[in-house]
Amino acid sequence: MKHLWMVMVVIAAALVSANTIAESGETQYWDRSVAEFPRLEGETDDAPRLQRAVDATANQVLFVPSGDYKLSQTLAITNFCSVQMHKNARLQAAKPMDFVVRVNLSPVFKARDIMDFGTFFKGGRIDGCGIASCLSIHGYIHFTLRDVCFHNGKVFGLRVKGEPGPGGAELNAYNLHCVNKVSGNAGNTAVRVSGCDDHFTDCWSMDYTVGFDIEGGANLFTRCHVWGGVVPPPASGEMPEYLKGSIGFRIRKDSANVILRECYADTASIGFLNEGWEVRILGCNYFYNTGCIKGVKPEKLDKMYIFRQPGGSMLVADGMICKNLDGLTIYEGTGNARFRDIIYCGKNYAPDEFKPGECLFKMNESRNPKLTN
Repeated sequence: MKHLWMVMVVIAAALVSANTIAESGETQYWDRSVAEFPRLEGETDDAPRLQRAVDATANQVLFVPSGDYKLSQTLAITNFCSVQMHKNARLQAAKPMDFVVRVNLSPVFKARDIMDFGTFFKGGRIDGCGIASCLSIHGYIHFTLRDVCFHNGKVFGLRVKGEPGPGGAELNAYNLHCVNKVSGNAGNTAVRVSGCDDHFTDCWSMDYTVGFDIEGGANLFTRCHVWGGVVPPPASGEMPEYLKGSIGFRIRKDSANVILRECYADTASIGFLNEGWEVRILGCNYFYNTGCIKGVKPEKLDKMYIFRQPGGSMLVADGMICKNLDGLTIYEGTGNARFRDIIYCGKNYAPDEFKPGECLFKMNESRNPKLTN
């Protein structure tokens, strides 16, 4: 009896080990693993077995172990399968396609009684390899996306609510990293959002022409950072490929009540392009990393703007603007904007240059108190 008890303990421990992973201090559970779905005879890539694994895991959790997975067709998730990828798992486009992964739950978007409000996609890397966009999410309500890297998206790293049919709301996105290292896809966008009530926190974009392209209502962005210049220019002395015509944050005219908080437009030709209404840009910064444009001829530089506002209305407050290039224009627009308590730094301001909402600090004794015994 004692031996039987010990055997049961060993089996239980093995089951827990086989069905849990530790990530960021949390224990994650899954129902199936892609390892249970090998390639079948005649299959030359991993798309068919991944699709079989997703199809067999409706309303459950699928684990994708560490490794590279080649896909010659889009992996479609329509059954509320949640995906937990190992941080070293990578889904790679092997042939041109629209997206490497497409999540579309719109067929039951309005049937609230049968929706899974806990659906998620977490971890790993999705690589468009310059021939495909990475991930599309559509038809969601309270969907969690976190700890994912989007590499080399041809058109998009991430596309949110971009397909026909009922759309989506309440995407909760955390710790996303959009990185482009291939040439030839200038004009692409790291994150394109058309939903509403979506929240993005601690997200980065590197070397996509547009960082965050925003449309819809009540979308919130916190601590999102855009920069570039790693991919070299097409010819010596010209602008780096993805900096030419680049935009850090674009807010489209059909948007309202969008909030950017503590975001960083770094090395974009236009830091913040706004046509939306009641937009708030709070505690945000602009800095052009001149180290990314070394050797660029002055005539090859874009005409650069920190804020450009063809329409809409906006409040800009509590931010910092560093002007370290003569060619930077602080603001151009319709004037339906209010600036408040902005810190200006850098050495390239013209005498008496307009600094909307400037915050001036005055030195006083409390700043440098005298030491006393």
